[in-house]
Amino acid sequence: MERELLVPELSEDIVYHQFSSDSYFIHQVEYDHRIKITNDLYALLHKIDGKKNLQELAKEIGGDCNTDFIYAVLYERLGKYGIIRRNDFIVEYKKKPSYLKLSFIVIPPRLISKVTPYLKFLFKPKIMLAVIVFSTIIIISGLIDKYAIIVNLDMENLWMPLLLFGFISVTLHEFGHVTATDYFGAKHGGIGGGFYLFTPVYFADVTDIWKLKPRQRITVNLAGIYFELIICSLFVIIGVLFNINVLYLVGLLIFIKTLLNLNPFLRSDGYWVLTDTLGIPNLYKTSSSKLKKLVRITFSKNKVNVTSKDILLSLYASVNYILLTIFIYYVIILNSNSIIYLPFKVISFTKRFLAGTQMLTLQSVSQFFIPLLFYYLVFNVAINWIITIIKKKGIKVTL
Repeated sequence: MERELLVPELSEDIVYHQFSSDSYFIHQVEYDHRIKITNDLYALLHKIDGKKNLQELAKEIGGDCNTDFIYAVLYERLGKYGIIRRNDFIVEYKKKPSYLKLSFIVIPPRLISKVTPYLKFLFKPKIMLAVIVFSTIIIISGLIDKYAIIVNLDMENLWMPLLLFGFISVTLHEFGHVTATDYFGAKHGGIGGGFYLFTPVYFADVTDIWKLKPRQRITVNLAGIYFELIICSLFVIIGVLFNINVLYLVGLLIFIKTLLNLNPFLRSDGYWVLTDTLGIPNLYKTSSSKLKKLVRITFSKNKVNVTSKDILLSLYASVNYILLTIFIYYVIILNSNSIIYLPFKVISFTKRFLAGTQMLTLQSVSQFFIPLLFYYLVFNVAINWIITIIKKKGIKVTL
């Protein structure tokens, strides 16, 4: 059959959700694929009635649209996700994210669903505001009062309590995400773990929040931090009542983690909040491309319209690169000895600790944080670079 005579048919298992003022998400329910589309493509899909062929659709749309373009969009892009029916193509079910390796579910959705109904009251606006204010006051006042004890607390015999309380904290963090998802009427998956570039990660499957309104998605993104504030304040209160110093230490570590999660330049909760605020799913990649485009336009003789959104995204990418440059400058230029002599310092520290002359405190191990972070970033960049080269050569990569 000639291409222009093809009659496209929409799957019966698709649902539309508005993502922003100029875009939608299509959810292919059977195969669980979610695809972001523009308003123009949304309008095109609504013209498909199972009777019009590609030629008729092209004439109805008009402009520069032709049958080849419509075929590419419908059959080649949307067809592989089961949105447009194709008899010559087998649609695959949604897979786990390619960057997440060796993932597994710790708490299944069925078990989570038995717990979240009892926690949803925490997301009522007035209760949420009161809890945030109260928890923040408790945490800050408690940690300031006990700061000297916390940073000098000997952690030699506290690893098991720290790991236990840390696991409780990150689990409740993920319960915050799934509870908020349930509160707003979206479907949640399980809570599990995996590896991202050889780094262990904990996650909650809340993919379905794309159908929610932006403010609701932002609340879901911040819900993990919200629950960590609650558990952190409880640890501080219990530490005060029963004079348990280890709970102060756990509270400080959770609070530091919470502040890091709010950083929009790391792929954490703050990043997803900014993503939903701007309505841009892949913020890193999009902002970098906008910055490159703006640089080219600056040195180009051709006049090109630049929107305020383009400038905002370029600014975000610029700040991202500036912060990274400052960090690298600080480590390599101003503090190069910490990088060069890190292995020797770790060995020396370990020997003193084993000999009983070195206490294991938060203050004593903090000297290793920045050098280790530098090596971690270098390792991740190297792995990404190697994978990119291998993929360009057509070799399938499986980590």
